Amino acid sequence: MSSLLTKRFCVLTGLAGSGKTKLAEAFAMWLCESEDQYRVVAVGADWTSNENLLGYADAINAGAYQLPSNGVLDLIIKASNDKEKPYFLILDEMNLSHVERYFADFLSAMESSNSKLRLHGVPAKLKAGGVDGTDVPHELALPNNLFIIGTVNVDETTYMFSPKVLDRANVIEFRATHDQMAAFLDDPTGINLKALEHQGAAFAQAFVQRSNADADIATLVDAAGLPYGPQLKADLLVLFTALADMGAEFGFRSAKEIARFTVIHKELSGAGWHYKDALDAQVLQKLMPKLHGSARKLDGVLKKLAEFAVENDLPLTLEKVKRMQDRLKRDGFTSFAEA
Repeated sequence: MSSLLTKRFCVLTGLAGSGKTKLAEAFAMWLCESEDQYRVVAVGADWTSNENLLGYADAINAGAYQLPSNGVLDLIIKASNDKEKPYFLILDEMNLSHVERYFADFLSAMESSNSKLRLHGVPAKLKAGGVDGTDVPHELALPNNLFIIGTVNVDETTYMFSPKVLDRANVIEFRATHDQMAAFLDDPTGINLKALEHQGAAFAQAFVQRSNADADIATLVDAAGLPYGPQLKADLLVLFTALADMGAEFGFRSAKEIARFTVIHKELSGAGWHYKDALDAQVLQKLMPKLHGSARKLDGVLKKLAEFAVENDLPLTLEKVKRMQDRLKRDGFTSFAEA
């Protein structure tokens, strides 16, 4: 929840069949009051343009617009006309095709209110069936109440995400532990998703409002009464320097989003909140996903990250660094994404 409130684009990666899509769907079901507020869309290996998400102007029938059958454009238009409620687009197996080929317009629209989704070149609205009688404008802003969750599997049939994509998302990794597998085998019936339906709908409006609050780093930290403000700034500079050694340093956007995550994480965690938990999550989810390469490229930076994790008591970061180091030693190459 902290990740989505920080940025309305989140990526779930990890072992196939570990429940990534189900978790995303369960959260949408819990928060939304209607099934019309979310879509689960399977990305195809043949997706080479945004037409699979946004449709296209009919070249034969003038004035007509062909909607994608998956309902994505319907969802975006509904979200645009219903701004107080959250809407969710869940893209399953997002990296079956090159993400930039079909998602580039979305990535740009996330970063600028002036960047819109261009739908067609006709100044007037085109007629489209199936959107409750709503015509399709020539361009559309990405609604501030639309949350996008992508799931990613890593194998020989998929494509790696580029830094441009990773820089715009929190990447949450899923791994099944021995204890979790044992518990599943003892009771493989699974979770009753129907029991979650609409249970969190009372929080929906507040969820949208909080996701739209924005400020610079100093204002974020000071407004939250965050006593760790100076420490956060110092830690970010240490991490920036370590990652710069391999050309993976982060920019102003990432620094701001890490500060924003820290504040939101504090709000949601309540009295049990610890600064190191938020920092641990952000090093893992925001900074490490871009790491991939050979021993010559990564050995030094992984050692620095391991030292930083030990000094600051960041168990999630340290565990991930050790796995990457083990793979580096074994194969001579490593990456954040694991099959």
